[in-house]
Formats: sequence, structure tokens, C-alpha cells
Amino acid sequence: MTSNAKPSMPQEALEKPEDAARVCLDSMPYRAIVFAHLHKSESKAPLYWVAGVAGGPWSAINSLKKAVAVHGATCFYCSTALSKDTVTIDHVEGQTGEIPNAIQNLVLACKPCNAKKGHLPIDAFKPEAGREWLQALHTQVEERLRKLGQR
Repeated sequence: MTSNAKPSMPQEALEKPEDAARVCLDSMPYRAIVFAHLHKSESKAPLYWVAGVAGGPWSAINSLKKAVAVHGATCFYCSTALSKDTVTIDHVEGQTGEIPNAIQNLVLACKPCNAKKGHLPIDAFKPEAGREWLQALHTQVEERLRKLGQR
């Protein structure tokens, strides 16, 4: 009987950091951010390059700030154009857990929306934004699973 099972591989051979730590939203300025490498510190936090910005790489939060400065942005929740005076970075799922500043957990928001959302879950604050964010994550997970199946 022939087995279709794939041989066991170490985890690092199955998934690369650039597959796990990439921006899940496909609009600007998120798509201007590209995984560079993992930080050499014990945290191994992902670092990113930003298209059109010299220097780097930077943390997820700093990458988002630099991407907004060069590429502009709109509020993820209300689509209002953001300026350097009105932009905030919202933690979609709060600042708890192992990697609260993971790029997949960060969205750009205007000050009023970020203040209104507070600590609410994204789907309780604005269901359509929650749906969009979860769909982007779902697409990313499906792509990663597809890549794992090809090995």
C-alpha cells in the first residue's frame, strides 16, 4: 500500500518567517511593507522594509508609520483620509498575548475611531471591518496551508 504522507520535517523547513509575518491586508500602505528578517534579539520579532523609504528595516509599528508618511492612508474603520496629526495604530485584538505588535494585529485608524473602539473586539465595534480583517487573515492562512501542501 502506497502512503501519501509527507516525511516529517523540522518546523523551520515547513514555514519561513516571510510566510508567517507578512501583511495580511492588501491595500496601501500595508502592501508597501515587506518582511526583511527576524530581529537578532531573543524576541525574534519580524522586521520590515518599506517601499520608497531609505534605511530600515523596522518593527511593524515603525514600518506602518513610515509607510503612512510616504504612501498616505485611510482609516481602516471609516475610510477617512489620515494625516500625520490624525493617524493612530490600533491593535485589533488588544495588546495582550505573545506578539501584540504583530503586523497582522495592527491597522491604521483615525483618532475618533480608535477612541470609540477602545478595547472592544473589532467585530463588536464595526462588524464589516471585522469581516474584512478576518477575511484577510483567512486568505493568508489558506495561502500558507497551500504552500505547506506543496512541499
